Amino acid sequence: MWLFFALISGVFYTAENLILRYLLRQQKDAWAFAFFYSAVGTVITLPFMLAMPKVPHELGLWLLVPIVGLLIVANNLLLFKSSGLLEASLVGALLKLRLVWVFILGVLILQTPFSWDRLLGTILAITAGLIIVHKFRKSGSITGVSLVVMATIFNASIVILSKYLLNSFNAVSLTFFVSFLPPMIIMLVVMPHALVRIKKLFKNDWPIVFAACACGAFANLALNAALSLHDATSVLVISETFLILVLVGEHTVLKEREHGWVKVLSVALAIAGAILIDISH
Repeated sequence: MWLFFALISGVFYTAENLILRYLLRQQKDAWAFAFFYSAVGTVITLPFMLAMPKVPHELGLWLLVPIVGLLIVANNLLLFKSSGLLEASLVGALLKLRLVWVFILGVLILQTPFSWDRLLGTILAITAGLIIVHKFRKSGSITGVSLVVMATIFNASIVILSKYLLNSFNAVSLTFFVSFLPPMIIMLVVMPHALVRIKKLFKNDWPIVFAACACGAFANLALNAALSLHDATSVLVISETFLILVLVGEHTVLKEREHGWVKVLSVALAIAGAILIDISH
């Protein structure tokens, strides 16, 4: 069943990233979009949570929730900002570096056994990133690369902490209480001129904003459902092989065809590295 949820997550992940790139390459407000992403996710996941609630009673676990919320806010802002600077396939290829951090944190914290397959997979994922950096040297592209690399560290931490919290939450309660509700509240507090920016983005682009956010909500629900049933690395690898579809959609729908062979090579290396990391698990 975990494979089904991972595949569903990948489908919504593909749609989300293509819509996101279309919207944010027009220099839209990443802060306001990050709020809507969490707000729409909160609304969509609320009925699921009410139908199947499962939450912990330990105070310590609830104290961890706002910490994860802050990590999610940082991750979202970095990724949404980078989506206005880099093509979706490049963001996805660089995001594979989060598997490297998951691997390293697993070895250091969880005492995961070292393997040569994982090392080779790590090298391939890093090579994909180096190829992108080498070919996309424009100032905006380099900034986008830096933002994604920083986001991968937050993202890996979120995945590991979410996997830990799934011992006490179920998938739908975790998605509502951790993935969306705290980031929405935090964004309202920290966003400069929040109400003005939120109203402006909603007025100008609410249909496409809602479409991207709804895809993100269902992608997160499916991903957390898969994580509740199986290990994090395998789930991420399966869902992220859909990066191939992101690349195809980017080429055919968004008409972004610059350095096509570089994108294909980096995506292939990133996915191969992810698979090697997974089979050694």
